[in-house]
Amino acid sequence: MLTDQQEMIYKYIKEHGQITSADTERILSIKQRRARAILREMVKKNVIRKVGAAQKTRYILT
Repeated sequence: MLTDQQEMIYKYIKEHGQITSADTERILSIKQRRARAILREMVKKNVIRKVGAAQKTRYILT
């Protein structure tokens, strides 16, 4: 089960193919720390997969 914020992220990735933590901050109007936490939760649930590292980190659907 996804939260409303996670659902928004899922839909964004479906539309655009990927998302960054900066994209997440912008579309949800949240701070960087919270954006990364939400993305980590989604990775843990196997909804999305982390690709790359540091500034090139992107998240895609699994």
